[in-house]
Amino acid sequence: MESIKIGIISDTHGNLPALQVMLDYFDKAGCNEVIHVGDAIAIGPFSKECLDLLIAKNVTMTKGNHELLYLVGIDNLRFPMPEPMASHHKQVHATLGEGYKQMITNQPFFIHREYFGKKITFCHYGMYNAGDGPHFFRPVIKPEQDQLDAVFRHVDADVVFFGHEHNPITMQGDKLLIDVGSLGCNRQDFANGAIATFSKDGMHVEQLKLPYDKKPLFDAIEQRQIVNGEFIAQQFFGKK
Repeated sequence: MESIKIGIISDTHGNLPALQVMLDYFDKAGCNEVIHVGDAIAIGPFSKECLDLLIAKNVTMTKGNHELLYLVGIDNLRFPMPEPMASHHKQVHATLGEGYKQMITNQPFFIHREYFGKKITFCHYGMYNAGDGPHFFRPVIKPEQDQLDAVFRHVDADVVFFGHEHNPITMQGDKLLIDVGSLGCNRQDFANGAIATFSKDGMHVEQLKLPYDKKPLFDAIEQRQIVNGEFIAQQFFGKK
C-alpha cells in the first residue's frame, strides 16, 4: 500500500449530528480506518446513538475518562462528584444500561501503530495509576510544550494523536503531539476532526472543521429532559 489514510476524532460527547457529518466526510475521503480516541458519551443527549453508530461503522475506539466513569460508576468514586453533574452522569449511564460495558472494557487506553517506519500512538490523554486503578491526567488548558511533554512522557512514539482538552493543538517537543479537538463538545457551529495520511514521503495531517446544524442537538436536550440541560446547552455547546 502506497499510503494509509486515518480519520481521527475525539470527544464526541453524545453529539450525534456532529458525528454523522464527520463520519460521512471520512467515508467520502476514502479513509482506510477511523479511530475515536475517547469520550464518545456523556454531556450531549445521544450517548447510546453515538456508540451504536460508531460500532456500526466499525470505528476503532479507545477509552476516555467518561467511558472509564461509566465502567466505575458514580457511586464508586474515591471522591464524590458534586451535583448536578452526578445526577447527569447517572442519567447517561441509565440510558446506556449494562449492555455496552463489556465492549468498553475491551477498548484499550492506547493504540500503538507503525506506519512507514514512524511510531504513532492514539489515546485520549496521558495516564497515571494512583493505586486504585488507572486515571487520566486533568487536561492542561492552553498548555506549554514542557507540560504536554510531561503528560505523555511515558508514551513511546514519534507522534501522539489525542483529545481531552477539546481545543486543537499541535506541538513539537520530545515527540509531535496533536490534539484533534472535540468533535462534538464545543461552542462553535462546526465539528473538529483530522485526517492523517502516512506514506513513504512522511505524514500529512489535515485538521477539519465541518459545519453542522445544532438544532436537533438542542431539541433533544430539551425533549429528553437532560439533567442540567440548559446549562449544558449553553456552556458546552454554545446555545445562545
